[in-house]
Amino acid sequence: MTPRSPSPLPRSLSRRSPSRAAPRLPLALGAALAATGLLLTGCSGSEDSEDDAAQREASTPDERSDPRPQAGSEDADAPDDEGAAPPPAEDDGATDAEDTANAANAADWCATDALSATVTPLDSGAGNRHATLVLTNTSDTDCRTQGWPGLELAADDGSLPTTTVRDTSREADQLTLAPGESAWSQLRWTVVPGEEDPADGSCGPEPTTLRVIPPDTREATEADWQWGEVCGDGRIEARALAAGEGP
Repeated sequence: MTPRSPSPLPRSLSRRSPSRAAPRLPLALGAALAATGLLLTGCSGSEDSEDDAAQREASTPDERSDPRPQAGSEDADAPDDEGAAPPPAEDDGATDAEDTANAANAADWCATDALSATVTPLDSGAGNRHATLVLTNTSDTDCRTQGWPGLELAADDGSLPTTTVRDTSREADQLTLAPGESAWSQLRWTVVPGEEDPADGSCGPEPTTLRVIPPDTREATEADWQWGEVCGDGRIEARALAAGEGP
């Protein structure tokens, strides 16, 4: 018997060759990879969004927090009484008006030609001399004076070296002298020669006159000086004027 050749495959079976069925696997794999990529991208975007939100929340100040210092805290720049009304200003109008009225009614300052001067000795100690200088209002109107007198010793042939030292043991009060009233100052000087005096042991020429310059004036009134020489280069201590004629 003659062997039969194998019968040909049907046309439908012959077209379904392995070379045409293979491409389906790459397509399926590509779709799966694409889906995975989208999933990863979605997760990454979600994480980035959460991080950005956290950063914005950290960088944005809490508007509900109170920026003012709490009780018990210290703030050097904050005022102690924030918002407190300032204290009312003192009304100086009445005081100024009173001062103006007093100034208008006050007597003029004593001029030199309205005062006379006298010197009266007081008890003296060893080497020291004391006296009262009295200034009397010889005018017919009230006048004021205040402070220390200026002093200048003089001899028959002219002025002598004189140093007036203010004794501040008494307050310099303002005094109003009616006609005939007086103010006085206590004077102190030494009769013991010092380094400032001549080498022969004397204290220089003996004064005969004390020139007195009342406070706030430039001219002098004169008083007789009968109390000997003044040592220490004519140094005389004088207290501020006080009301009266002295002790």
